[in-house]
Amino acid sequence: MEELVYKIVSSKKNQRRVGFIVLFFLIFAVAMIPTKIVLAKMLPGKSANTFSIYVDTATNSTVKQTKEVVECVVNGMKHEESVKNMEMFIGQGAPLDYAGLVKGSAFKSLKNQAEIVVNLTDKHERDEPSYMMVHRLRPIIKNKCENIYKHTRIKFIEMPSGPPTYATIVVNLFGKDSLLLRETSKTVKKALKETEGLVDIDVLQDNIFTKYEIYPNVEKIINSNLSVEQ
Repeated sequence: MEELVYKIVSSKKNQRRVGFIVLFFLIFAVAMIPTKIVLAKMLPGKSANTFSIYVDTATNSTVKQTKEVVECVVNGMKHEESVKNMEMFIGQGAPLDYAGLVKGSAFKSLKNQAEIVVNLTDKHERDEPSYMMVHRLRPIIKNKCENIYKHTRIKFIEMPSGPPTYATIVVNLFGKDSLLLRETSKTVKKALKETEGLVDIDVLQDNIFTKYEIYPNVEKIINSNLSVEQ
């Protein structure tokens, strides 16, 4: 081996030869991806023993309304043979895992937010992997429970197979005109919905509601022999 290396180093002709060979194989290796000789893939999805469901109702929803949607989801899931048990966290996030750390579960504290942790039987004891179960149940649960209250969003969250895997795409919009931002977010949301492979498209913004303020007529109340408190 040392003699071979010495021959290559000592001769400019051999140096060029080795350089061209290395360059050829480098180009060939890179060309394998666009020519699909070798398919480049991220880490494959893994079958886990748990996954999470995020529930976000309208901004002005009560805890009771959020709980009603959560119960709808739980009732739709409990008939699955592979579901061992479920944990509900209303008005707060579930105990942190890797997916929750990325998605900010620790900061959830509003009455319109809830998380459900679905615990499954051991992956070696069931035929259906967790990611296939999520794909199957997502449209069923969303069609059944998202229509209970307007602006309700239900998202199925799986644990990513590793740091190189990106399961979330985030689009940040910045500007001073709030109305323009809302219209732009609708356009972006529509484009994402038409993109194959993307699910659970969610726009993080407060819903617009009409607010009413009632001012009692103090004079009429007193003339009616009533107190303002009444």
